[in-house]
Amino acid sequence: MSILNAAISGLLASQRSLATVSHNISNVHTEGYSRQRVDLVAREAQFRGVGYIGSGVEASSITRVTDQFLTTQLRTSTSSSSDINAFLTLASRVDNMLADAETGLSPSLQNFFAAIQDVNDLPSSITARQVMMSEADSLAARFKFLDQRLSDLGNEVKTQLSGDISDINTISKSIAELNSRIVEATGVASGQPPNDLLDQREVLILDLAELVSVNTIEQNDGSLNVFIGKGLPLVINKEASTLSITETYEGHYDISLVNQYSSSNITDSISGGSLGGQINFQSQMLEPAKNALGRLAIGLADTFNQQHQLGASLDGDVNTSFFNVGAPSVAALGTAPNNVTSVITDSSALTDSDYNLTFNGGNSYTLTRLSDATTTAIDTSGATPYTTPVIDGFTIDITAGATAGDQYIIRPTINGASDLAVLITDPRKVSVAGPLKGGAATNASGIPTNIGNSTISDVNISSASGVPLASNITLTFDAINNRFDLSSPPGGTLAYNPATDNAGKQFTIAAAGNATFTVSGFPEDGDGFLIENNTGADGDNRNGLLLSDLQSSRLLLNGSATYQDTYGQLVADVGSTTRQSEISSEALAVLKEQTIETRESISGVNLDEEAANMLKFQQSYSAAAQMISVADNLFNSLINAFR
Repeated sequence: MSILNAAISGLLASQRSLATVSHNISNVHTEGYSRQRVDLVAREAQFRGVGYIGSGVEASSITRVTDQFLTTQLRTSTSSSSDINAFLTLASRVDNMLADAETGLSPSLQNFFAAIQDVNDLPSSITARQVMMSEADSLAARFKFLDQRLSDLGNEVKTQLSGDISDINTISKSIAELNSRIVEATGVASGQPPNDLLDQREVLILDLAELVSVNTIEQNDGSLNVFIGKGLPLVINKEASTLSITETYEGHYDISLVNQYSSSNITDSISGGSLGGQINFQSQMLEPAKNALGRLAIGLADTFNQQHQLGASLDGDVNTSFFNVGAPSVAALGTAPNNVTSVITDSSALTDSDYNLTFNGGNSYTLTRLSDATTTAIDTSGATPYTTPVIDGFTIDITAGATAGDQYIIRPTINGASDLAVLITDPRKVSVAGPLKGGAATNASGIPTNIGNSTISDVNISSASGVPLASNITLTFDAINNRFDLSSPPGGTLAYNPATDNAGKQFTIAAAGNATFTVSGFPEDGDGFLIENNTGADGDNRNGLLLSDLQSSRLLLNGSATYQDTYGQLVADVGSTTRQSEISSEALAVLKEQTIETRESISGVNLDEEAANMLKFQQSYSAAAQMISVADNLFNSLINAFR
């Protein structure tokens, strides 16, 4: 009987092996299927006096041929590749938009300043002034266009985030359900693994890795705890948490993890997968790019206005702003009251970061620059309203009413590009001329009355205070005391010695817009000069030349960059980050492909190998069947011997 039992065990073992081979071949194209094999062990031998005689073979289990290290590596490479590809896809669009010769900002900047130069060539030309205003409108429109494109991209990110979160929630629920089925199936099979269910779960986890980084811990009952990002529990045994998306403030989206106990903001803990790539794009490129574009718009408008206000229009207007300057945005988070505002005071010191203002209680606030986590302590000393010192080019006005823990997001430059606009509608109001002019004293007929050989030149102002003049300022030379006596207002004297100052001496009259001018030569006693409003100066382009010089002046980024330099830095930063992402994407794609190939060489179904196994197990099956026939003949011979 030992021969028969051994033969039957071999027959059953071969049959199960053939069934497993058939299962492998049938699933050769099934996604995520891991090759299975029958683990055979010898049955316990029996002692028969002369020694132990074998009793056959039995199948101990049917297992998946997998390598846990490769499985984990594939998840990691899949998550990393998906992360960088999601970032690269979005970043490339920003790069192409900003660097493009047609859609970028550089052509509009060049055309605007070329139009200013045309006005300087023909200061009295209404046509040239109209062209300058048209180019200014085009420049403002280009800023708005780029800003809107970035905002549209932000909306796309929201849509993609929402889609990924929906997929994650679906997958997590499916994993939890599979956990339940696997635990049940393992219990029914006395601990034997339900291989096909394990494969299905592994496929879902790999799909999850496409969306976010994944780590897993297998439990004794066969269930799998799934953690995403930086250790966030998504699936625990049979329970799945869900993710949700919230627009915390305009254009900024946060991710929350919701379970049966609580809801928490996990945005900073998300990493990997397309979800991580989109969040990184939002925080590392989109928001800084919008802020940097707004910073340039504010810097251009503010510095141009400062110089334009120091000039005079064809109608004698002074202190006129040319551009509208965008104001900071302050968003009160949650239930915080709207008791915080902000004002830009130094456009050259602005950064491309947003800021978080947190009320600590008492008189204490903390301002955090979100780009690098730099903090500034603020103590209102109980004053309300309270204005902070200048911080990164802006001040904060705080009134009482906040509760400890209240937070505010301050975005100094976010509205810069969208709010840029030309304020002047009449080309005559373009302030190209200098607001004051100087000349020699004349009589009622306009004939110069000076006797000596002296001149006044280069009358310029550095402030609009006191301009236009309420009345002309006369300077009368006193040869005895070597000085000029000024009419009142402002009154006073200016020392001038022809013997030593004849090559030219510069003076300043603070009460007249800090007007500076130069007197040179040899005046005679009683000679005089006149400083007056430059009304109707249609041929004067002194302020226009200064406006034109702004193009090459280092006015932004703390006095280190021109307008073009500032935009060039934005383009370079975006381009550099995009290029680095492209290189990383290529490297990660190769790593992922190599991991897939290595895993397939171990876990994948090889039809040639399965064909060989099929022949092997078929032959062993036939041999076992033959042994049964032999055992049957022996048994019959034994029976016949007793008849």
